[in-house]
Amino acid sequence: MADVRRSLAKLVMLGLFATVPAMSAAQAATTDGRAPRRLMERWAVATPMLGGGLPGWYSKIPDIHVHQPRNLARIPLAEIDLLRRRAMVAFEALMRQPSLHDVRGASLQADINIAVVPTLDGVRLVGAILSINAKSVIEGKPDTIQRDGRYLTPSEEGAVLSVHLNPYDMMARRRVQAEGVERGGFQVRTGAAYGIYAADRLPDYDPNSDYAWGPRALALELQDDRSWYQPMAAGVHPLLAHVSSHSHENEDLRGDRLNPDRPLARLAAAMFMLDWDDIRRRMKAVT
Repeated sequence: MADVRRSLAKLVMLGLFATVPAMSAAQAATTDGRAPRRLMERWAVATPMLGGGLPGWYSKIPDIHVHQPRNLARIPLAEIDLLRRRAMVAFEALMRQPSLHDVRGASLQADINIAVVPTLDGVRLVGAILSINAKSVIEGKPDTIQRDGRYLTPSEEGAVLSVHLNPYDMMARRRVQAEGVERGGFQVRTGAAYGIYAADRLPDYDPNSDYAWGPRALALELQDDRSWYQPMAAGVHPLLAHVSSHSHENEDLRGDRLNPDRPLARLAAAMFMLDWDDIRRRMKAVT
């Protein structure tokens, strides 16, 4: 890990880790039909209310965690660099959304994890996940601390928004159900949790079919997809945005009963306001 950090530091010094310009909040897409109405009315771009509570601490850039395998070929630095820079496109777009920008009453910890993903068929695949962990900031709670002039309460339970650059693991090992296609995205759920899958080519899905869609066939395709980290590799640049908390909050969000200022609601609003097909195009433009 230390040698990876030294190599990354060299790239930073050389200016090779420049990020692409982020979208402004005004460029956020109109929400899709699944988005809870009360939630989205609260966080509409035309309603720039910050909300109450202490100003929450948030990551200026994500922490990067590279998990090199012990007994397999290491992930090349060039692949790490490309995955990181492409994940940054999604991070910057999300952090400019009204529900996350200059956040109050919640803190936001962002991470990018890059690792070799063991597939069920033994194929070597590298995956990257951008995650934003949101927690409530509780004024007056003993463990609420100040960092960089803002606040966080580490003991609070968090909600997580994950952006998977190739969601093979999710499709292969989780119970993923289809919900429909809208705005160029394939909408899915895990339990009550929302997800949006986007790719150059979406899975075949007929809502009127007698046979329920299953994720296994898609997982078999994704295990051979290296399009995010190997230039010119065959693949469809698959991306999955997924937001989740504990089960009763997921249910309350789906029923539009969740307080729009809750961490999960903030993350969901940001996810629904983005056009993920456009985000993918921006990510693909990073070379």
